[in-house]
Amino acid sequence: MSRTPRISGFTLIELLVVIAIIAVLTAILFPVFQSARENARRAACQSNMKQIGVALLQYLQDSDDLYPQEHPACANPAQGVAPAGDYDGSLESPDYGSPFEKIMPYVAVGNVADTASLSQRLFVCPDDNDPNGAALGAACTTTAPSPGITSYLLNAYFLFGLSNASVNQPANTIYVAERSQTFCDVHIHPWLGETYNVALPACVSGNGAVDNLFAPAATRHRGGANYLFADGHVKWEQYEKTTKPDTDQECFGQYQALPGDPHG
Repeated sequence: MSRTPRISGFTLIELLVVIAIIAVLTAILFPVFQSARENARRAACQSNMKQIGVALLQYLQDSDDLYPQEHPACANPAQGVAPAGDYDGSLESPDYGSPFEKIMPYVAVGNVADTASLSQRLFVCPDDNDPNGAALGAACTTTAPSPGITSYLLNAYFLFGLSNASVNQPANTIYVAERSQTFCDVHIHPWLGETYNVALPACVSGNGAVDNLFAPAATRHRGGANYLFADGHVKWEQYEKTTKPDTDQECFGQYQALPGDPHG
């Protein structure tokens, strides 16, 4: 007489061992997946900046090597007082419009006519939870020039008719940085202390240690942030590197576009 084979299930001990193995594997792999996702978001942010950089270089070629200008020309905006300079942060008239808007015709994803869709793609970092400054209130989001408050900030040194030839170290000078979610502006004014969240050097006036005056999102990507430099290249750097002085940029580090700044 044939006997039906007995099918036995897992014992309680065996089930507990399997569950324990799955838990260990999950604990090991979860940080890896998190890291991979963050690397992808950082890469997407760098890609946005790279597109802006390529558009900037094309704009320079068509504009006699002059950076997109927003305010009346000034030899060194960090010195003097308005309208001769921008040392006090005054907004000079006329306003020629946002440099971001001026380079949009050179961007592959669109043109100046579709600024709304561009602001949702090119000017948004995936790691920025409030890229348009909605949490800062309507006064912030409605007064910024097109494309408005975004994930990125322009170095204000470049807004006053600066030429490419005037920048001694274009590969070491920041043109675009990532915006802190507490900062309501589209520009960084290094001479107002907006790039410092530590004790200010003697050459910087104002109080950049106040949270809402500290402009860059200095630690958005693994303790650092992405930066677009004046020569068009993009790289990730730690905050301390960006403010480290050198021979030509003694006061404002990599944000100082002009050599021999009187406050340096």
